[in-house]
Amino acid sequence: MRNNKGITLIALVITIIVLLILAGVSIAMLTGSNGILTQATEAKKDTAAAEAVERINMALNAAYTATLQTPSVAPAVDNVKAHDGIFSTSGSGYTVSETGAGATAAIQIQYSKDGITVTGSILKTTPYTLDPAEMPAS
Repeated sequence: MRNNKGITLIALVITIIVLLILAGVSIAMLTGSNGILTQATEAKKDTAAAEAVERINMALNAAYTATLQTPSVAPAVDNVKAHDGIFSTSGSGYTVSETGAGATAAIQIQYSKDGITVTGSILKTTPYTLDPAEMPAS
């Protein structure tokens, strides 16, 4: 009688095949059109857009609140930029500008970076109507 110790060639081949299948599934989960890396990239873009919407709306609400104080402070580019230092930082993607004239004159805040564009505005004259920023369509 022979005393065989060790693994057979068939067992080794089956183990290698199982490992290759597991590696293929793992790579597909990482890099596919609905893979983890793609989802992480989309989540990063959505987070940047949500942050831009939040910053813009907070600045617009601060400008609107200033109009309700005594004495009233009409919205201006400088007081909108003063709300958050990022609005005056070069390369941040944010621009604050005046648009229109007369009754339609407004302060507009726009974020444009990495394919994301978000815009909000407030009228410079009463009734100081807000046009809040909204999440861009994906």
